[in-house]
This record gives sequence, structure tokens and C-alpha cells, in this order.
Amino acid sequence: MKYALLLLVLVGCASEPKMVEQQLIMDKQIQSMGRSEIIDAVKQCETSGLRAITIYGKRKINGYTAETIVDVTCAPRYY
Repeated sequence: MKYALLLLVLVGCASEPKMVEQQLIMDKQIQSMGRSEIIDAVKQCETSGLRAITIYGKRKINGYTAETIVDVTCAPRYY
């Protein structure tokens, strides 16, 4: 019984999950926010007593992917 349990544990640890190939899909319809838009959105959240959460998107700039801010959402503050 001990050997069967040990064999089961070793076989379970030895198996690796299959790696799934991932693709980066670029959406050309999403526009990044400007600096002044981001500042205004953060100020609106803070004056409402909320915290600002930024949502990032990836864009390809000069052959490199860069994170850009796509949206700013307000959420409750945590203490």
C-alpha cells in the first residue's frame, strides 16, 4: 500500500502540464488616453473619495510592445 501511494505521488509530480502557445492580439480600435485625460480622471476619482484604478493595454511602438493606459476606473478606498 505504501509503495502504491509513493508511486502515485511520484507520477503525479513528474507529469507536466502541456504548454499552450499564446498570441498577443493587437486591437487597432483601442485608443490610449492622453496625459491630461488621465490626470482629470484621477482627480475626479479622488474628489469623489474613491481611488483610481488604471487599465493598461499593449501597443506596438517601433517594433516593441509598450503598455499604455486605456481607461481609468474609480473603486472604493481600502484602509
